Amino acid sequence: MPEVVTCRSVTYINNKTAASLTQEEIDLDTCYEDNEIVIHVHAAAFNPVDLLSQGFMCSYLVSSRPKSYGRDYSGVIVRRGKNVDEKWQIGDKVNGAQAFLVGQSGSMSDYLVLNPSKQCSISHMKPINQDIQGKYDEFTFDAAWPLVFCTAFGILTNYGQKFGPDSRILVIGASTAVSNAFVQIAKNYMNVGTVVGVCSSKSVEYNKKLGFDYLATYDEGPLIESVAKVFLRDLQKEKFDLIFDSVGNNDFFPVLDKFLKPRSQNSYYITIVGDGKLKYGSFSAMGTFWMASRILNPFRSYNYKFGLFSPSERAMEIGNKLISEGKYKPAIDSVHPIEDFKEAIDRLSSSRAKGKVVLKINN
Repeated sequence: MPEVVTCRSVTYINNKTAASLTQEEIDLDTCYEDNEIVIHVHAAAFNPVDLLSQGFMCSYLVSSRPKSYGRDYSGVIVRRGKNVDEKWQIGDKVNGAQAFLVGQSGSMSDYLVLNPSKQCSISHMKPINQDIQGKYDEFTFDAAWPLVFCTAFGILTNYGQKFGPDSRILVIGASTAVSNAFVQIAKNYMNVGTVVGVCSSKSVEYNKKLGFDYLATYDEGPLIESVAKVFLRDLQKEKFDLIFDSVGNNDFFPVLDKFLKPRSQNSYYITIVGDGKLKYGSFSAMGTFWMASRILNPFRSYNYKFGLFSPSERAMEIGNKLISEGKYKPAIDSVHPIEDFKEAIDRLSSSRAKGKVVLKINN
């Protein structure tokens, strides 16, 4: 007998419609191909890209079919195709991040169907070190980090830079979830000598505990002056190998040569946002123009990259390993049952979330 189940999903139609909880009946024995697995999702996490993607979905350009939220997930494999690699077996606990732009492939559903050879940001969950697990169950904990970890890992590994004890990195936006992963990878996996963070004065103590060696504040005077104090006092004017921006900032470009090593030394300015702070649900043509002009400008004196989520099974395996060793702890802001998805979206949209907003989908 076929096993027909109800699959709930958090979806939207376009940028003018509110999110809703929709459902459909699916047959677990026929809903996948020979190269796919079916995951019973226990938890999934929101990312800013979920709301940004919806913001691009103009009603006159997209279909009226429901579109799913969610990249991060954790759950249990309940079906596998006959051509799937033997390392993925029914009953395995897995977590990962979906690489998709828009459609019905989001992770905020009871069941997620994917090809693990193409959706490579997937790994077997490892036992969580008890010193860092805190109050969260393993599925909630492991849904909170795949996308931000893979993004941060890609920033540190995809551009040919070799980091070590003599390296210096500046992180603009130390309190974001991506920067949270970034500093822990840099300090606890790559052994980077000095990581300087920029944050509010209220977040200094919090970010010190994550591993930042020095913190500069943006709300106690001009940002450049605050970083310059650290640069002169603590770094003895040794320039940065990498400036990583996770919030959207353009203050440094007029004086970049004073802080960033020469382009010939393979230094980089890498942003995952652009020149301005994210505005959920809206599109900034001017911000896109300035970012494009920096990327395409052949006369710029510095290496500039726009970093994106970098799917990687290796990154997932390293993340799970660091968690099992107690060397990486993702930031979780709040956890909501799937029925309270609107509260979760409101929390993410508020820009006050300190860490990932997680939906608990199944126990």
